[in-house]
Amino acid sequence: KGVYTMTSKHFISKKEAKRIWESMAAYGIDISGENLEVATLKSISAYYIGGKPMIFQNERIIPSVYLLNYRNPSKNIVTVDEGAEPHILNGSDVFAPGIVSIDSNIRKVDMVFIKSIKGYFIAVGLAEMDADEIMKTRKGRAVHIIHFPGDDMIRAFS
Repeated sequence: KGVYTMTSKHFISKKEAKRIWESMAAYGIDISGENLEVATLKSISAYYIGGKPMIFQNERIIPSVYLLNYRNPSKNIVTVDEGAEPHILNGSDVFAPGIVSIDSNIRKVDMVFIKSIKGYFIAVGLAEMDADEIMKTRKGRAVHIIHFPGDDMIRAFS
């Protein structure tokens, strides 16, 4: 059970930043021109804007809830009702009956951004089925949550 230490935070090159900007642009999140700092712990890197962990990278690049609320994504949005929100904030997956609206272009395994009915983002997940199937069946697990406020990634890098 060794102790893991985080690498010191440092600004990344414009070339490296461009790769991160482009990966976020794919979700309709514009951070072009932002200066990014990075720190790494075990196999996860966190990219910071203004001292807040805005993007995580492990096997995939994941925008943090901070980033979603700082620069709203324009696609892959799943809006949930008030009943689902507290469960999702504790890391529970999203079930179809709790979904109020969903981007119709979402396909199974797409990264999706969970928005509360009050208008702010509360989590990031991976779609378990296509949007049309979710809205047609209205049953079952619709989104597997991979990031939420207070999760291990946020705690490690905050």
